[in-house]
Amino acid sequence: METITADLRQPLCELLLSIADDKFLLGHRNADWTGLAPILEEDIAFSSMAQDEISHAGALFQFIAGVRGDTTADRLAFGRSPADYRCAAIVEVGDDFDWAVAIVRQFFCDHFDNLRLARLAASNHRPLAALAARLRAEEAMHVTHADSWIRRLGRGGQDARERMQAAFDKLAPLATSLLEPTDGVTALEAAGLYPKAAGDMFAYWAGNLSGVVADAHLRLELTPPPAEYVGGRRGRHTAEFAAVLAELTEVSAVEPEASW
Repeated sequence: METITADLRQPLCELLLSIADDKFLLGHRNADWTGLAPILEEDIAFSSMAQDEISHAGALFQFIAGVRGDTTADRLAFGRSPADYRCAAIVEVGDDFDWAVAIVRQFFCDHFDNLRLARLAASNHRPLAALAARLRAEEAMHVTHADSWIRRLGRGGQDARERMQAAFDKLAPLATSLLEPTDGVTALEAAGLYPKAAGDMFAYWAGNLSGVVADAHLRLELTPPPAEYVGGRRGRHTAEFAAVLAELTEVSAVEPEASW
């Protein structure tokens, strides 16, 4: 597909905003760990991955701006109303500087992003497929990194195991918010812009997670969100979202039309 038809532009933008907004908030949350990660090497690695997330979000905002033709990447990042953001609940909540929570959140999100980007990399719209393939190459490294920390801490001492299990128990109910569909996604699947997964998306994601968690001697219980669930993909956000959005837009609000 060389040209995205008018009827598919809005659904495609909704889907891409859900990925970009997840990454934008996750990168912001993770950047708070700069200088605070458990060891120096991880401080560098986690800060670098926070930059990756924000860079990925920027690339997606730029692509969306091109599809829409009536906005810019900066306006998408900083200039929307809260109800127009499409991020999932799990990236909105803070981690209270608990390393176990930060790593488990990253683990859930990286595995899901890897699946979404894999589908987009098979898109019949070549510019979109090329962008997704480039982002997925870095996402694969994020997945490997998160998996290694899950195993490392799960197999550690009693305190580490207890903290990790508490983090999984806390975030598992929020993690499934990632699977809330965006409006019009079935039309994108039918058109080949976002090819359907080979199997059930939840089952594949949960299976990938469960294998790593079991290897770490931890427990994970996940249930798919009910069909009637309405959350961030449709603009209904957690109580913490307003505060984190205010942080993200604090500087741009002073000079909205500046080039950042």
